[in-house]
Amino acid sequence: MSSYSELPTSRHNNADNNDDDDDDGQEQTSTGRRNQLLKNDNPPATTQQQQQQYDSGWPPNNDEYTKYDPVLVKETEDYLDIKDIYDNEQIIDARFDPVQRRYCKLATENNPEDAGDAAVFANNNNNNNNNINSELKQRSQKQTSCNPSRLPLTPKRSKGGAAQSTSASTATATKKQLPTVHRVLLYNSQSPRLSRKPQSVLRSLGQKQHKNSKAHVNAGDAVPTVILVEPESKDNSHNHGRIEFDRNDDFDEDDDLDDISNFDESDTASVCSDTEDGYRAHAYKMTHSSERFLSTHTTSTGSSILTSQSSEDDLKNPESLLVPSLFPYVPPYLAFSSNTKKGPKVPAELHRVLKWRVTNIMPKVVRLILANSGMRMLKKTNDWMGVWGKHLKSPCFKTIRSYQKINHLPGSFRIGRKDSCWKNLERQMHRHSNKEFGFMPRTYIIPNDLCSLRRHWPRYAQRNTKWIIKPPASARGAGIRVINRWGQIPKRRPLIVQKYIERPLLINGSKFDLRLYVLVTSVNPLRVFMYHNGLARFASVKYSSKADTLNDRCMHLTNYSINKFSSNYSKNEDVNACHGHKWTIKCLWTYLANRGVRTDCLWEALRSLVLRTLFAGENGINNMIRANVESKYSCFELFGFDVILDSDLVPWLLEVNISPSLHSELPLDAHVKAPLVQGVLNTALYNVPPKLTQEKQKELAAEFSFPPGTQMCYDKRLYINYLSREEKVKHNTFTRKSMEDREEYIDAILQNLTPDDVRCLIIAEDELARCAPLERIFPTDQTYKYLKYNDIPRYYNRLLDAWESRYANNRTEGIALLRDYCQNKYHLQVPAPPAKKDWSVKDEFILKPEEAPARDVLVDA
Repeated sequence: MSSYSELPTSRHNNADNNDDDDDDGQEQTSTGRRNQLLKNDNPPATTQQQQQQYDSGWPPNNDEYTKYDPVLVKETEDYLDIKDIYDNEQIIDARFDPVQRRYCKLATENNPEDAGDAAVFANNNNNNNNNINSELKQRSQKQTSCNPSRLPLTPKRSKGGAAQSTSASTATATKKQLPTVHRVLLYNSQSPRLSRKPQSVLRSLGQKQHKNSKAHVNAGDAVPTVILVEPESKDNSHNHGRIEFDRNDDFDEDDDLDDISNFDESDTASVCSDTEDGYRAHAYKMTHSSERFLSTHTTSTGSSILTSQSSEDDLKNPESLLVPSLFPYVPPYLAFSSNTKKGPKVPAELHRVLKWRVTNIMPKVVRLILANSGMRMLKKTNDWMGVWGKHLKSPCFKTIRSYQKINHLPGSFRIGRKDSCWKNLERQMHRHSNKEFGFMPRTYIIPNDLCSLRRHWPRYAQRNTKWIIKPPASARGAGIRVINRWGQIPKRRPLIVQKYIERPLLINGSKFDLRLYVLVTSVNPLRVFMYHNGLARFASVKYSSKADTLNDRCMHLTNYSINKFSSNYSKNEDVNACHGHKWTIKCLWTYLANRGVRTDCLWEALRSLVLRTLFAGENGINNMIRANVESKYSCFELFGFDVILDSDLVPWLLEVNISPSLHSELPLDAHVKAPLVQGVLNTALYNVPPKLTQEKQKELAAEFSFPPGTQMCYDKRLYINYLSREEKVKHNTFTRKSMEDREEYIDAILQNLTPDDVRCLIIAEDELARCAPLERIFPTDQTYKYLKYNDIPRYYNRLLDAWESRYANNRTEGIALLRDYCQNKYHLQVPAPPAKKDWSVKDEFILKPEEAPARDVLVDA
């Protein structure tokens, strides 16, 4: 209980306790915002009418009370509510600049948590104290005939924290005790309410109030002095990774931001338009060609690649475990079987070295495919050839041996985390335009962007904008909800606040999103494959835009992990049917095509969205790979892109997943994901580990009918990342900044191919030949327009651009040229390796020091 005998209720305290929807569990107390400032042994007497006015939070209409705001009564002491002093704009404007408001906490030694937001009186200012004492004496003489008591300074506190009596403090005090200042919160203007007004209005208002304040000061009014404390640059008492806000001021006073009755459209006219405005018009043109609505016959027979491929063909088993390369003197690749049928027989000597490390998160469909393909599944081994597991910290990639392959890229969180993805897209918007990179709804990263969101909130409130809040690195719908009020946003925890797509495309009254699967086998050069199928995931409750439905997660969220628990959820047992709450993208495309939608244009818009997202994070990912990966063979990444279509068929990126779920609870999931996993493993080009002797390799080559002299195991010379002197000169020549015109390199870069060039083109052609049922979307002969999004020119990207420009429509000629190079073993000419460096990284795939690979000089650009 508070020690106050009677506390007048202030309008600020009412506002402080209205935010019941704050998720941070913020303590809200009426005394947490009050601090001792002044006290008087004999408080002035008040009438019943005046006391009622105190209870209402406003001073009585009496001349003797016009100079100060209401006082807090504590038996024989006077207390001044400092928050009311802040609202008294005349007093504030008389002492400091009306443009910025700065206030701080005054805390006691024994209980710093009770420190609230208050201005601190300067007790070391004798003149001001004398003025305050004089004023209070005059007021006390009018109320009582007894001699006025002497008004002390801020009461001294003992070690226990209790305030000493007035007489004791005046008699024994030998040194003034200054208040303890802990934290500071800066406002752009005198109060949150005034901060919403334009600066021109504030200046005129401040000048008018400043004149009135001068009149009061000249009349002899005592004005309290306020200490303004600048914020510290760093607070070592808190985690520097966590941004702390004032504990009693989680912007609770700003709950009235949702009340738009006080705002005009002109108040926010200066705020810039949203990032997605330019993109919407651009994407609309892309998905709505001049022949958007075609006849049913034309659309269903002449549409895109999606409807032309059969899922039954995707699950065919290979005829042999080893498939030869397109080029001589290149080791063969492993061919993976389906999840339903055992693959070809594996020789015992070969089966012995095909070791896969099993992890707890390895999906069942992956295990079935590996087992049917003749792999050995081991839980405890460091001598593995492949692993499908969780993402590693970037330095842990250094321990991967050159012949080992993992299903992740270091630095993929650059687009895999929601906050990092937005930062990279926003950076590209500044470099290029919103039209090209504004495909992610406007996002604010909390708490860093809290002030920016608060500044723009009135404009959003006028438009009744809805928002979706998400943790930055969660999955399966955890922590996601839709809100429309300022008080519903947690102010301290890390999360993102993203504009909600309020007019989604509806099918049968329900909203849905698309899960697209994208494989990246290399970042430099960038090689991207997109699965021709995917999932359309529907919400289990029909959509409504009414505000009272925002708490219905099964209406506004499409995650299967959420909707499968709904009583309305309907399973789709027929993979070719358009019913239930989960469809294949092929079925969705058929559904849209039958209604006259150009699905080929829509698919092209999705390709463009995927590539722009990858280019946004390409620079950061490439830097992490150069610093942590020894071999170009070691890594690939399967991304899951979540995209939603609005009512105009404009695609919007929601998030990117670096570990998309491959669990197959339903037959429809297995129908989509089993061919995907099989295609990913085949496209990744797995080699036999270099654990067989030359004699065993000769026997194996004869058994599989390969030409004599074929190396059957992994050859590290094909994947080195260091260059000869001549190769470095060529790289520097074709990546100089002055070479901006594509015509300058399109022919010249192919004239004298180096061994490193041939190795790059060999891998690209072998991947393309084995990528079904995936489609390579970069590089192609039409994707050169995306190269401008590279932060710096990439030599390998330009090399593949020139190669595709020349041989995309005559690939046989290009393959024949490379075969001639390989026949002479030109691609196996490698420079001497650079000096080795120390190796001291440890992780769960730890290696012995003598087995650790050497760190070589990395390729520039």
